[in-house]
Amino acid sequence: MRENGNTKTREISQELRERIEDLQLSYIHSIDDGPLEEWPEHFTEKCLYIIIAKDNVDRGQNLGVMRFNSAAMLRDRATATQHAAVFAPRIVRHVIGRGQVVSIEGDAIYTRTNVAVYQTSPDGDTMLLVAGQYRDKIVTLNDELKFAEKQMVYDTFRLPDSIVYPL
Repeated sequence: MRENGNTKTREISQELRERIEDLQLSYIHSIDDGPLEEWPEHFTEKCLYIIIAKDNVDRGQNLGVMRFNSAAMLRDRATATQHAAVFAPRIVRHVIGRGQVVSIEGDAIYTRTNVAVYQTSPDGDTMLLVAGQYRDKIVTLNDELKFAEKQMVYDTFRLPDSIVYPL
């Protein structure tokens, strides 16, 4: 074990680091490039996905702008997002930093990854949608890494009127 801030983590293999990175990249590509129907496949059936303000996390308030407790709910969101005509189509792009393993507790790997999400409107204007950090709990299910929890903790004080796509 080695110290990592205030937590202890076991040294992990390069192969495991690469698998964690591949999971994260596959996750963002399912949102950025689609098909969005693949997005829920990155989660365990019973999971937590939440988009939440850093201020709320710091205050211990578990109130997010988007919250789902199962892969079934994520599938519903992906379907609704793909077929709803209530918003103009847009291009979403994620830029992520190298993830860090914060701790390993039993079979769970806890990671954090800095992220910025940009959005390009139909007229070609690109804007920063949100900046923040993924705080993930990753588990192995049938030899595949999956998110048991994914928190998108955003630093941005004002979000656009609506967050349509998952972050």
